[in-house]
Amino acid sequence: MLGRYRRMFLAPNTALVSAAVSMLLIPVTYFFGARSGEMDWAVRYELFLRLVLTATLFYSLKKHKLFLMQAATVGLIFCMLCGQAQYALGNLGSRDSETYITMGLQGFIFLAGEMMILFIQSFVCVNHFVIHAARRQEAIRVSVNQVSILFILAFLAVQLIIAPMLRFDSMYILYIWTMHLDEFFIFVLVACAELILMIDQREVERG
Repeated sequence: MLGRYRRMFLAPNTALVSAAVSMLLIPVTYFFGARSGEMDWAVRYELFLRLVLTATLFYSLKKHKLFLMQAATVGLIFCMLCGQAQYALGNLGSRDSETYITMGLQGFIFLAGEMMILFIQSFVCVNHFVIHAARRQEAIRVSVNQVSILFILAFLAVQLIIAPMLRFDSMYILYIWTMHLDEFFIFVLVACAELILMIDQREVERG
């Protein structure tokens, strides 16, 4: 299982495809967000940062610039956390509870999924800072962070399935669907970077 994980996230095409799809989806997300009326300046700025940091992280992976990779990974994780907090607590949290009651089970699952993604992203962000602030990486802490990213990917996949079932405006559905698909590929890219950083740190410790 561990061997498959490493082969998947260390494969050059994994990072290439993830970065390319993510950067292509950002203007699509912006378009649907603007059409749905949900695109304020804070979201525009977050999408811009997401685009810049994704491109920077892919460049650092391709050139194997470890310090830039670490900085871009931290920035991208924090950017994603801020965007998720604004969406889950601001956009969805400000809606009347009757909105989710009328949508039935899928509405509650979607809302709970967004909160779980926010919680796990918060954990990953804090844990990432702790890992790279310490002089030596703890294998258990690094492994927990990688498993947490896999949980984020799983929850995002669930949200992609549920989103079309929600009783929102069609443009808003397309907005949140493309947004979550973009997040899925971004966290695949983050998983690639974290694995490379972990391997590099272990080689330094052994040397």
